[in-house]
Amino acid sequence: MRLIITFLLCFFLLGQNPALAFYNLRGDFTMNKCEAYTSIKKKSEPVTLEPGKVYQAYGLNKESGDYISIKVGKQSKWINKNCGQLTPEGQGRDEIQSSYEDESSNESETTYVEITPIEEKKTATSCPPQGCAKEYVLAISWQPSFCQTKQYKPECISQTTDRYDATNFTLHGLWPDRIYYCGVSYEDQNDSKDRNWDDLPVLDLDEETTSELDIVMPGKQSYLHRHEWIKHGTCDGRNEDTYYDISVDLLNDVNTSEVQDLFEANIGKRITRSQIERAFDNSFGEGAGESVKIRCKSGLISELQIKMRRPLLGEKLADVLLPRSGSSCSSGIVDPVGF
Repeated sequence: MRLIITFLLCFFLLGQNPALAFYNLRGDFTMNKCEAYTSIKKKSEPVTLEPGKVYQAYGLNKESGDYISIKVGKQSKWINKNCGQLTPEGQGRDEIQSSYEDESSNESETTYVEITPIEEKKTATSCPPQGCAKEYVLAISWQPSFCQTKQYKPECISQTTDRYDATNFTLHGLWPDRIYYCGVSYEDQNDSKDRNWDDLPVLDLDEETTSELDIVMPGKQSYLHRHEWIKHGTCDGRNEDTYYDISVDLLNDVNTSEVQDLFEANIGKRITRSQIERAFDNSFGEGAGESVKIRCKSGLISELQIKMRRPLLGEKLADVLLPRSGSSCSSGIVDPVGF
C-alpha cells in the first residue's frame, strides 16, 4: 500500500535561526501503512493515512528532523518520515533508493518510531501576586488582512497562497484578563513596548512546540512569540511551553471547525457577524457565538477575540467559552493573500 504526499512547502522563514525553522523541500513522499498524530509527544488523535491520496505538507519539525507536518482533512498532523520514502523534486525513486537502504535494510517493514514522553508535563502553576486571572481572551488573526497594513514584516513578505496561514486562523495570543508584565524587568518591558522583540529573552520551548508555532504563528518570524509571552504569558502562572501548548490546542479547535470552513469558503467575499456567530454555535454549542468579538480594519476582518475562563491543558474550546460584552463589526471581507 502506497501513498503519495506531494510537498508544497513555501514556508520561507526570514530572519530566523535555521535550527528552529522548517526545512524547506519539494517532492513526493510514498507511504507504507502508518499513523499520523496531532501531537508528537502525546500521540493524540491518531489517524491512518488513506492510500493513494495526496496530502499537503508544511515542513519538517526541524532541518534533518524526523517528523513531517501535513494537512489531513482540516487538521494538521505529524507523520514520521520513516513511514515511507521521500523523493525530492527532480529525482526519480530509483535514484534515491540507496540513501534509505542503510536505515531500512534490517527491517521487514516500516514501523512508527516511538518518542519517549517527557516524564513531567510541566503544568505547575505559580500565579502572580494578584492571583491567576479567571478570564482570558484567545486572539486569532486572519493573516492576509493583517499583512495588508504590515507589508514590510517578514511573515508578510514570505506569505504565499499555499501556506497554512492563507486559509487558516493564526495565533496572536492568549491573554489573561487585565494583567500584564508579571515579574518582568523594566528593560524587558521597554523592549516589548518599543517592539524590540528580538532583544527579548529566548523562550524555553521544546522542539514540538517550536515547530507548531512556526506554522500557526507566522509572527514568530518577527519574534511575536517572545513579546506575547513577556506581556501576557508571564501572568499565566505556567511555563512558556505549557502556555503555548494550550494556545495552539485552542487555535486548532477553531481551525478544525465550521468557523474555518466559513472563512475559507468565502475568501474574497463579505461575510456577516451573524454568519460567524452561527458557525461558532454549530461548532461549539448553542450560545458560543456570544463569546466572539469580531475586529475589522478598512473593511477587512482582521481578528477574532474569543472570551473564555482560564483554560487548562487538554481542555476543549467548547468547554471554556464565556459570553462577552462589547461591540463587533457587523460584516467584513475575508481577505485573500496578496497586497
